[in-house]
Amino acid sequence: MNVGGFPPKPQVQGGFLASFRQKSFWALWAPHMAVFLFLLLFYTFEFMQLPSICILLSFSFLMIAGMLFVFKHEVRTFLPAAMLLPVAVAAGSIGGLYTYDVYAIYPHFYSNARLYTDVQPSLPSGSVGDAGKLIFTPSSFVDINQSAAYVTERGSIFCAAPVRDLHDIRQMQYWAVGVSCCSQGDFWCDDAKDSKAQGGIVIFDNEGFFSGSSFDEYQKAAKKAEATHHLLSVHHPMYIRWAHKDNLDKVANEYNMKA
Repeated sequence: MNVGGFPPKPQVQGGFLASFRQKSFWALWAPHMAVFLFLLLFYTFEFMQLPSICILLSFSFLMIAGMLFVFKHEVRTFLPAAMLLPVAVAAGSIGGLYTYDVYAIYPHFYSNARLYTDVQPSLPSGSVGDAGKLIFTPSSFVDINQSAAYVTERGSIFCAAPVRDLHDIRQMQYWAVGVSCCSQGDFWCDDAKDSKAQGGIVIFDNEGFFSGSSFDEYQKAAKKAEATHHLLSVHHPMYIRWAHKDNLDKVANEYNMKA
């Protein structure tokens, strides 16, 4: 019944969900989603090899957005497209760069790095500076009694213990490291307590665009171990995760799954 002489209010069929069935909706949003996903994946997996191309692609899409804005009076969809495209470019570029810096960069490191075998703990770490994986001599071990735990302001525990063998080593070249797997004078990170493990997975530092890696905290843990146990270490030691020699790909696989 029409009360007061006002015309009945038109009923909206389908509401918000009905817009998803409109061709105009997908014509506007699908290209921007494609740009977002393309840049996200391209930055994630190609930024190390092709950083200039990544940046050029982002600027190219922004130039297209500018052209759409200039000709916004020609086609009515040009203005919303010109407004949405920079958002898609920024989100895809920044999101891809974040994923690359935090996760995807590390599998690149390990795929390009070398494997060294029969490494003695006294061997200068600089002589295997391009290593990603190490297999130490059978007499090598992690000295868990000379470990140290460094606690950050956030409460995270970073651990470090020197790698030794049966010979007297004046300066530590290699440190086994881990997170939340030690106490002062004890260390159970990865396979450190397994006498059959002689492998080391090198810890790499990232670009630091968005967040630092654990590299700095491992350095502080090693410095604490030096001070606590009266040790000497070279200026640039190598930080590794101790593992069986047949499990040296586990860190790269972990990052591959996250990326």
